[in-house]
Amino acid sequence: MRFLWIAVAVVSLVGATAETQELPKSGKYTGKYASHLAGGGQTYELEKGHVFFLGASHGVFFNDVADGFLDKTEVTCALVSDVVDGITNAGHGYCIVTDKDGDKAFLVHQGKGPGPGRVEGTFQWTGGTGKFTGIQGNNSYHVTQIGKNPASWIVWEGEWRLP
Repeated sequence: MRFLWIAVAVVSLVGATAETQELPKSGKYTGKYASHLAGGGQTYELEKGHVFFLGASHGVFFNDVADGFLDKTEVTCALVSDVVDGITNAGHGYCIVTDKDGDKAFLVHQGKGPGPGRVEGTFQWTGGTGKFTGIQGNNSYHVTQIGKNPASWIVWEGEWRLP
């Protein structure tokens, strides 16, 4: 009976250790963020064909490598966009990426559109909590709107490093 309890304790410890593996100190990644504008946001028509959008997006990031960096994490972004004739002249905002353990990574993004329904830009990791404390790195993104829906898919590519 004592052997059984020791075996259960060892299996539990090995399982807990495997589940809480430490994040490497740096890496590169690519993936897709499936995004949806949350709550519709606020659109202000400044003049015909010129609108200013203030809102938020929400969705999930999927790393191209299963269980890779930030795979299957929740993403929430606050953003603003200056749009003329359907093309984003300037957009920027902040995002919070939350993993399954509740640890967060923060980023700031900026971009503009090469055409209607598309935005290209860069973002930088600016910090985080838990395993992401002190995260930094430079990244790029490419947004493609899905028709006239408030949904889009966004390709993320970049690098990250921890202190």
